[in-house]
Amino acid sequence: MDPLPVRPDISLLAIGGYSLLSFAIVLFLTPWFVSFLRRNNIGKQLRVETVDGKDPTIFRTYHQNKFGTPTMGGLLIWGGIFLTVFLSRLFSLLGFVDHSLLQRGQVYLPLFMLFSLGVLGAVDDYLSIVGTDEQRVQRAMKKIKKLVIAAAVVVIPASLYLFVGFLKVPQAAPGFSLNAGLSGVFIWYALFLFIMIFFGLTGAVLDDFLQKLLFGQKRKGGLGVVPKIVSLFILSLAGALWFYFRLNINEVHVPLYGNVVVGLWYIPIFMFVLVGTANAVNFTDGLDGLAGGLLVIAFGAFGILAYVEHLYILSAFCGVSVGAIAAFLWHNVPPALFFMGDTGSLALGGTLAVIAMMIDQALILPLVGFVFVLEMLSVIIQLTSKKLRGGKKVFLAAPIHHHFEALGWGESKVTMRLWILGSFFALLGIILGLMV
Repeated sequence: MDPLPVRPDISLLAIGGYSLLSFAIVLFLTPWFVSFLRRNNIGKQLRVETVDGKDPTIFRTYHQNKFGTPTMGGLLIWGGIFLTVFLSRLFSLLGFVDHSLLQRGQVYLPLFMLFSLGVLGAVDDYLSIVGTDEQRVQRAMKKIKKLVIAAAVVVIPASLYLFVGFLKVPQAAPGFSLNAGLSGVFIWYALFLFIMIFFGLTGAVLDDFLQKLLFGQKRKGGLGVVPKIVSLFILSLAGALWFYFRLNINEVHVPLYGNVVVGLWYIPIFMFVLVGTANAVNFTDGLDGLAGGLLVIAFGAFGILAYVEHLYILSAFCGVSVGAIAAFLWHNVPPALFFMGDTGSLALGGTLAVIAMMIDQALILPLVGFVFVLEMLSVIIQLTSKKLRGGKKVFLAAPIHHHFEALGWGESKVTMRLWILGSFFALLGIILGLMV
């Protein structure tokens, strides 16, 4: 296992400065961004059914008044993070600081996952908004077709390049030419691209295929289950392969015990951690301020652990994330001015998982993100109970924050109590993470 590079050093003062900068950027841009969302009718749609296809009566009871509240606030969060990283690079070029935050060894991976899952979440949010409006769907499909064709032009060759160049694919057999093999692949790719562009620009075949793929047979809004799961699988697999082959990481740190070599099992472990965390944060994002506050706690905890590991740039990135999320939270506490949506929850959850893997604290993640785990387990338990016990429920509603709402706690009380619970377990996670 090759350790992540620990240089360059940056001071705690600089980390605090970058965190404040991201906070100020997001806070400054919020009025304009919310106005943009309202002008374009990018508002929250009420859930039409539960995960298992039932009517969400309890959810509607407590959240009816939130219909139309601007969503996709995650764009502002990770936009603020990217802008802060860019400004740090500009400051470095101008000589104001010695080192920027744009460092390949510690920040490229979190940025890649933040952007990739952010785009996936943005597609999901946008389709959930336009999914019940036929005219908006048709207008969206024209843009989606162009994006699909552009992705085919760029993503497939880039993926082949990364696979061959970075994962160091070996020669398949004596006498086999990798270049010749790739030439054949690109010929088939060119043929595929020609067919896609022809049908995409001249016929309705691609339209019909994309509508069924993205929306499914029912027009209930949101990205279809299959493309969403496949996208998460591909992104998590890409990250796992990078860690295993490029970074030569094949160990998992067990607190109070040491490193355990898991070999190829590292790949499915990485995928499980990333997909699980992204979905857990996504399930948690159901009350005003709940996910945002818990993400501030979690990124802050991993920022401390990264700093102790001398990964100062990664620690600063965590601080920047805390600043951006905190600025969003400023207007997301009850009653929320806008929501982060899947655009934020999927992106930040996946990024949190990548950071946990980078500092080799995957087993600390369930403590640092204890409430996220609790929310995910409540959904699993509820669905399993309904399946095996003839529709009988364990909770009044799932995820568990809706159960507490149904008990009459009130939204603010549920949020704050779960913040307290999250803070306590995050502190335990930090303590355990600091122990050899």
